[in-house]
Amino acid sequence: MASNWLTVLSAGTRWFAPAIVIGMTVIAAFGGGTLAKWMRQPTHAIAVPTGVLPAELERWDRPDLTLLITGQQHGYLLPCGCSRPQVGGLERRYNFFQALSSRGWKTLPVDLGDISQMAGPVNLSNMQGLMKYRYSMQALKMLGYAAVGLGEYEGALPFFKALGEYALNEPSPRVVVANLNDADTQYPEQTARWQAANVEGSPWKVGITSVIGPSVGSKIKDPQVRLGSSRQALESVKTEMDNSKIEYRVLLYQGVFTRGAEGVPPVEAEAVARAFPEYQVVVALSEEDEPAGAPVRIRHSDGRETLVVRIGHKGKYVGVLGLYKGAAPGMPAHKYAIAQMSEDYLTPDNALAGNPVVKLMEAYSAELKRDGYLARYPQMVHPFQAAVPDASPTYVGSEKCKKCHASAFAVWKGSGHSHAWQTLADAKRPSNREHDPECIVCHTVGFGYKGGFIDAEKTATLKDVGCESCHGPSSEHLKNTSDETWLKLMNPWKVGMDNSPAAVASKQQKIDQFCQRCHDIDNDVTWTHKGFERKWPKIAHPTPESEKK
Repeated sequence: MASNWLTVLSAGTRWFAPAIVIGMTVIAAFGGGTLAKWMRQPTHAIAVPTGVLPAELERWDRPDLTLLITGQQHGYLLPCGCSRPQVGGLERRYNFFQALSSRGWKTLPVDLGDISQMAGPVNLSNMQGLMKYRYSMQALKMLGYAAVGLGEYEGALPFFKALGEYALNEPSPRVVVANLNDADTQYPEQTARWQAANVEGSPWKVGITSVIGPSVGSKIKDPQVRLGSSRQALESVKTEMDNSKIEYRVLLYQGVFTRGAEGVPPVEAEAVARAFPEYQVVVALSEEDEPAGAPVRIRHSDGRETLVVRIGHKGKYVGVLGLYKGAAPGMPAHKYAIAQMSEDYLTPDNALAGNPVVKLMEAYSAELKRDGYLARYPQMVHPFQAAVPDASPTYVGSEKCKKCHASAFAVWKGSGHSHAWQTLADAKRPSNREHDPECIVCHTVGFGYKGGFIDAEKTATLKDVGCESCHGPSSEHLKNTSDETWLKLMNPWKVGMDNSPAAVASKQQKIDQFCQRCHDIDNDVTWTHKGFERKWPKIAHPTPESEKK
């Protein structure tokens, strides 16, 4: 499956680029069937995650309070399972939090925002984005989150729909944003300027707020969203927190942290952190997927310190900030580490019934089936269907290619691509993947295109990743297999191909880029370290002389 299950793929073009493959059939599964294995769960018993912590955390004394920091999930709810080992996912996050609780750690989770996705996989429309936001927020409630922010990704839903989907009826976790003008009238009772959190047994009363910085605000095009000054909003919140005797303050800052050159005034997150030393921790946006292992420490003239934390993308890591009673009130000692949501936190079979996030993900996939999401996606015109006047090519299915391209068909038939749809139908934890459009798009022929896959009953011949997944709808080619127009469209390098080393290398690079629509780095972790160079020779399917006309 192209996407980390229920998520956004790499932002490659959805146009299939038929010129990227040689021969008539689809690129076969790489390395003997990565896709065929994509949802297989481990068959061995996994150690119960309760009590399992990263080595660095094992060495800590138990903190007096632990902030658990996440953000920029970007729609990634679970790893898809296409390859192993993948990291991330709300199920594993729940198990990690339980591991801390089993040690008696007092925890307070907060999330920066950008929970939702901006677009569907392979440039599908964002049909499932709102639904996934709702399920994400439900999971965060189960995990005990105190507050979450809003950002550019929620703005793409937009805010009105995102807040109406969850916060309108559910105050926990509280959505906080201090500089959203007219929030009381535009989004009544759906947001708060800040949220107080009292963790039983903790020595601090915690306050959490969020602001949307100028760089992010400029990207939110919704005319209903009017943002005020971050500085003025934080001044106002400061007064309110002072009056409420908040001792430890967390700022979820929707903006980047970029340290300028010496003598250049600080901007965005750093400027806010320096201007408001009352905030002991500022969570800022990451510009990279992988987070820094240590926070940036900003020393203030009065001896106080602000930690600036960035936690990466796609829910792969949790920031763990341990707080210890310090010499002065409101000035705790800190320890910080990042915890990767690795396979150490997979739910063992004997604990499935007790994991509410496992049940929640099953409910998500069941809702997709129940509400017929496969039929909701519109079918756009394929480039072939607009390329030649008075021609409307349609999909015919891979079996039609067998007669003329027997050797290539045999390569395909022996590959994982030939049963890609079945891997969805067989998937568990959750099931019903064959009803999830964001999975189907990379496991069938032509989904989302006119005449492409609709469902397993109506378009049974278009199940799996077939010849036309890469070569495009081939009915016109089938009518006249010698027609140069369609030969060039379907295989532009095959006719009059330049076989110079530079041309071959360029072609291979383009094939590689095309394959990564579905074999992206998060979903096919085996693609790294020259994965294409290793795998392509195993599935290349040039037309032999005996089949050439």
